[in-house]
Amino acid sequence: MTKQEIRRKILDMRKGLTSKYIEDESERIYERLTESKILDGAKNVLIYSDFDGEVKTAALTGWMMYHGMRIFLPCIDCGDMHAADIKSAALELSAFGIAQPRFSDAQMAEPGELDAVIVPGIAFDRQKNRIGFGKGYYDAYLAQAVHAKKIALAYDFQIVDHIPGEKHDIRMDMIITPDGIIR
Repeated sequence: MTKQEIRRKILDMRKGLTSKYIEDESERIYERLTESKILDGAKNVLIYSDFDGEVKTAALTGWMMYHGMRIFLPCIDCGDMHAADIKSAALELSAFGIAQPRFSDAQMAEPGELDAVIVPGIAFDRQKNRIGFGKGYYDAYLAQAVHAKKIALAYDFQIVDHIPGEKHDIRMDMIITPDGIIR
């Protein structure tokens, strides 16, 4: 299957998820990640603001704040992704309908300052390849965040047999699912 075919198939599956499934599976992923010690020692973390059936991140964001981590959200401006401090500016909806800090007011972190990036995606494989929406924002940003742990959150059905990789694609360091951690 091509990336586009995989993207379409998994997005169709995601559209059929119930709110109970999303809540329950997100909670299992949250528990697996927070109990794993993967984020121990992390000070600066970029996490996505979930939308459209993605694994929920609000509980994880609260947990990280409670543990003294500085939290950043992706902020798209002029075609580039930035890491905006969640506490530095009011949230607004991006052109994609995703909550992000207002770019003009936000304090930004350089990619090299991040200890971890919690990455969304549409599909993943066991080699830790990822398919997103195809805009390339995360791949371009992750290419600069070379020291950050790249941690994807995914439902089990989002793990497919094979994702055809391209030169610019950035692999995850690990993928957290309700049933396990792919390292």
